[in-house]
Amino acid sequence: MSEPTEQQLVEAVRESLRQDGRLGRFKAEIRSAVMSILNKNPSERMPVQIPEETKLINELIREYMVWNGYLYSEQVLVAESAQHSERLPRDNLATKLNVMDDERTVKIPLLYYVLAAFQNNDDQ
Repeated sequence: MSEPTEQQLVEAVRESLRQDGRLGRFKAEIRSAVMSILNKNPSERMPVQIPEETKLINELIREYMVWNGYLYSEQVLVAESAQHSERLPRDNLATKLNVMDDERTVKIPLLYYVLAAFQNNDDQ
């Protein structure tokens, strides 16, 4: 019986990491780190002024990502969009959207309510 080749070992490790989800996490962490490094070079760039509407949309997407367990994608979004790592509190988001949260609505991301509002308008 022959020894496995280096390529076979690399592929076996890659497949193992892919199956348990760690490969995706590692890739997301590397992308996030690269974006953070690229965004930290102040001598070449002016600070990005993000419009309030874009901040709100990004926060809705972040809430959706976290709720669905896309934590690494959320990290990459934060790095790419140059937003603060602290998420805007849900009650602030709800206030900006004129959504009244209760024990039923607080269980799902606000982005679902935005979508539902548009779907209800199409039905009328």
